[in-house]
Amino acid sequence: MKKALTIGGAVLGVLLAAALVIFIFFPGLPTYLKVKHKYEHIDDRVAEFKTVSADADLGSFTLNGVKLKAPADWEPNTTGHGLRSSSEKSSLLVIKNDYQSYEKTLSDLEALGSEYDLDPWSGYKYTEEDYRHFYSTIGIEPPQYGLNLRMLWYMRDDVTAKDCLRLRGKDRKVFLEVAESKEESAKLENMWKIKGSGFLAYVGQIMYPGFDGNTWTVNIFPDGNENEHYTVTVKCSDEALIKQIISSIELE
Repeated sequence: MKKALTIGGAVLGVLLAAALVIFIFFPGLPTYLKVKHKYEHIDDRVAEFKTVSADADLGSFTLNGVKLKAPADWEPNTTGHGLRSSSEKSSLLVIKNDYQSYEKTLSDLEALGSEYDLDPWSGYKYTEEDYRHFYSTIGIEPPQYGLNLRMLWYMRDDVTAKDCLRLRGKDRKVFLEVAESKEESAKLENMWKIKGSGFLAYVGQIMYPGFDGNTWTVNIFPDGNENEHYTVTVKCSDEALIKQIISSIELE
């Protein structure tokens, strides 16, 4: 009996030592097990968008630095940055974003004593420094400007459960918040990506209540330029036409 207890104690000691080694090298293992069980989409990555050919009768347009094809009878809107059908049931808008200018504008307005909360991070659970440290720790080098506007695509296309295995402290907490946000986003927006000539684009089909999948966005990131980002928003009930428009997109 004494021998059995001795052997049992030795086995238990080995098991405890092994567990200790695992938790030393993989402190995020409990978090990994938690998110794998809780979040269906935690390991999802963004699939490639299947491009299609544009019908010959579509017209060619250049809007705010983006070239695309759309129905020839769609008319420019008042800003010249979009198109709309004669019935106004379908529309298209192109916005050019400059992160550095955007942050400078916010800073200037804040310096003038604006009564509004202009901190782009005020609606987030953690600070900008916390998110920057988290993404750097998992191997994603965050851009100098516009991180809060780009985290959606990092979250949907780069973050997976295994990223938490070596995380500790605040990084692990940020990961849990990102994992929850990824799950919520996956239920509200279908997403694909396109590697075009000189850019990477993420295509989103909005599935929020009330949108019925008729609104699509294309967020375009030019190669080698972290400050610029174009957003094309298309609202149309003809999904086949939307896919033709999206497939035709190029940078000017």
